[in-house]
Amino acid sequence: MPAPESSGEGAWLAPWWKGLGRRYGHVFHSMCSYMGSFPPGLPRYLIEQLTEPGDVVLDPFSGRGTAPLEACLSGRHGIGVDLNPLASMLSSVKLDPPTLEETLARLAELEASYVPEPVGDRAPPEIRMLFEETTTLPQILHMKASLDPAHRTDRFLLASLAGILHGNHTRDVVSSRCLSVSMPNTFSMSPGYLARYIAEKSLVRPPFDAFEKLRLRMHFEFAEGVPALRGRAIRGDARALSTLVAPGSAKLIVTSPPYLNVVRYGKFNWIRLWLLGESVSDVDRSLRVEATDRRLALSDRMRFKGYCGFLKTVLTECARVLRDDGVCAVTIGDVRNKEHGERTLALEAWDSMKDEVPLVLGAAVADDVNQLGKVSKIWGLAHRGEATKVDRVMLFHKPGRSLPRPRWSDPAALIEAIAASPNAPLVRSGKARPGVVKTRPTAAARKKTGT
Repeated sequence: MPAPESSGEGAWLAPWWKGLGRRYGHVFHSMCSYMGSFPPGLPRYLIEQLTEPGDVVLDPFSGRGTAPLEACLSGRHGIGVDLNPLASMLSSVKLDPPTLEETLARLAELEASYVPEPVGDRAPPEIRMLFEETTTLPQILHMKASLDPAHRTDRFLLASLAGILHGNHTRDVVSSRCLSVSMPNTFSMSPGYLARYIAEKSLVRPPFDAFEKLRLRMHFEFAEGVPALRGRAIRGDARALSTLVAPGSAKLIVTSPPYLNVVRYGKFNWIRLWLLGESVSDVDRSLRVEATDRRLALSDRMRFKGYCGFLKTVLTECARVLRDDGVCAVTIGDVRNKEHGERTLALEAWDSMKDEVPLVLGAAVADDVNQLGKVSKIWGLAHRGEATKVDRVMLFHKPGRSLPRPRWSDPAALIEAIAASPNAPLVRSGKARPGVVKTRPTAAARKKTGT
């Protein structure tokens, strides 16, 4: 990455995290795709610059757990809060994972107790059209009925199964990672569209062995070990954050609020929510997605005031849980519509509420987004006008304070250090700090699983 065009005392206030590349990060990040997640390098850069090992790092919209996982990997206490049951589970398994041995042993138990049964009415038609019904779907149904998300190992297997539940096939179909007909992995297309898509493309449902696919996935996911420092995931509403997280406890809040009425997190994850036994309509209702006019834009008619009210409530709650010397980093993308053209949503929203929120804007970092990789661009939101080229990383602090001095005066050196040890805390002295715990299958486990 070319060095950001910034120099002097504020040189660190630039998107240096881009130097880590799109593939940076622990393999846990790729456990299950999730719309709206930011790259792991962004929170890791802010964590290293603004916190010390042992500090609390919080994401009140944790999604698939990107920020709190980076916190745990870097020796901080990561906390993730999200109202979406899928997001909450993904955060939970990454912040408090079992061992490889535990997952393989549990998977062996599931396979030993499996008795093939006809699918019948155990799955709805929209699910049956996606999976082969003599091997794959009966195995999925057995795991769906047997795995208890209240137990850590079962929860991890369930999250990993959700990650491979659907996706595109490789050229060699047999080696494909996912279990469904060939379809997108990032989100679930609507049942009606999928039915037409399957018919038009004459797609087949290969008889994948779900146990074997999940076993292979376990070896892949544990290849880089697990964080030695565990975190905490909370299913809850960011608008009541101070009832979920201790006031004055977070040294850093790093998050990206959802674009209200743009992404229907329930509808776009209906296949995975079926696996979890969750209602799509209940999820979207709890996340305040309405049945009409889901676009977000910058006019009162398009709910700009409603978005600002939501954001004001969340930022006020963030101020309550933030330490006096803490920083709240909020990433918001610019938006565009036919009525107003391209607008800086983050700055305009803040300008409308700055006198009512107990925080001060210390800096705003513009981050040019790779449009080719932006999910909203790929799947049709861009042509309606929401997608833009710029995200704004807004750095807030408490009144009467200022942004702290960065821990690394040379941002380029920090990026090099992160890239050299991506899954462990950086050591800046001879003092040992928590690293990652490498897990290896026992001889008995290798013999049992054939690895």
